[in-house]
Amino acid sequence: MSRRRRPESPDETLARYRASGLTQRAFCEQIGLPLSTLQWWLVRARRQARALRPVTFTEIPMPVAPPVSGPGWAVEIVTARGVTVRLREPLRAAAVRTLLRGGRC
Repeated sequence: MSRRRRPESPDETLARYRASGLTQRAFCEQIGLPLSTLQWWLVRARRQARALRPVTFTEIPMPVAPPVSGPGWAVEIVTARGVTVRLREPLRAAAVRTLLRGGRC
């Protein structure tokens, strides 16, 4: 089965879909596009948009604890999302919770 070329790009089709106010199924039926194609283009567009987002850092003020003697880190936490938090001084558990929640780790 041969595929016919569409006169517009996937980005143009997605823009038309988003502006249409129609459901995915209704839009696809209206323009003769397989629903799975539209859905794949939407997934790909979301992935591309996510990849283009800049990395941001958020400073979260924390109470100061007494310094730990010696070099290195007093605490190192690696979250499930792969975020690493290193602290030179130990913090109370409540402060660590505040830090992790505030940073959406």
